[in-house]
Amino acid sequence: MKPLISVIIPSYRYEKYIGAAIDCVAAQSYSNIELVIFDDCSPDNSMKVIHGRIQSEIIRARFGDRIIVHQNQKNMGAHETINLAIAASHGEYIAILNADDLFEPNRFSSMMRAMQDAKSLWAFSAVRCIGADGAPLHTEQAQTFEAIQNKIDGKRFIALSAVAENVAISTGNLLFARCLYDGIGGFKNYQYVHDYDFFLRACLYDEPVYVRDTAYCYRLHGENSFLSLHDAGVRENRVVWLDFYYAVQKGKIANSVILKNPAYADEFYKAVCAEGDKKRTLWKLARNPLTRLGLHALKSRYHME
Repeated sequence: MKPLISVIIPSYRYEKYIGAAIDCVAAQSYSNIELVIFDDCSPDNSMKVIHGRIQSEIIRARFGDRIIVHQNQKNMGAHETINLAIAASHGEYIAILNADDLFEPNRFSSMMRAMQDAKSLWAFSAVRCIGADGAPLHTEQAQTFEAIQNKIDGKRFIALSAVAENVAISTGNLLFARCLYDGIGGFKNYQYVHDYDFFLRACLYDEPVYVRDTAYCYRLHGENSFLSLHDAGVRENRVVWLDFYYAVQKGKIANSVILKNPAYADEFYKAVCAEGDKKRTLWKLARNPLTRLGLHALKSRYHME
């Protein structure tokens, strides 16, 4: 039998979209899937929609007893909700689907095959932006998001394309082995960039596969969390960059693809410099003892672990 994939759907105030998210998991061509829905104490009708959907004959027939539904008693935040859901799941592999986004039907069949061929522990795919109605979106904002992945082309390893921004775009675009999750320690307490932080740490652990023949459908609907990005988001990004650059400089790398070139730090430095003076300054600050002390204090103050 094919390995079990646990699809984690963290849900918060998305009663308009959660039903479609469940349906797209049920529509996967890959058969062996566990559906795990954790609602983060939504104040809307999300739980009513969820229970209505999972009690349908189609969903019951598709998943059988491989359905887990839970509602947090208080709002925990995305990172903690995801970690709790993963702890409750049983799959050898884990995928996350944000409740307002969608998967294409061939997603897991395509990605599992690509991971097996590459002997990789994880993968992410192309991203296609959709609107509130689920139709393809061709706005300037959508094109900007999709263009982020152009940075991947021509790079020796994926991490070089991600030194300044998340080329996977979203937590929901990741499929990974449970042993990778355990190896890097799960999602950390970031409000805005828990996905980017996880992606960077995973890149240093194992080389991902970028799968182009399926897409993660990223919904832009005017209520996305990145639209409310403010000082907290800027602060979190800087912390993540400083930690990532420091890990590279200290050689905290298990990824055998990166390690094939003993001068990998030079490759990283060139990629960072290509992103401008601000990133180059952060690279230089990353190993500064005073910076490390200040970073430790900042993490303690904002509980960024």
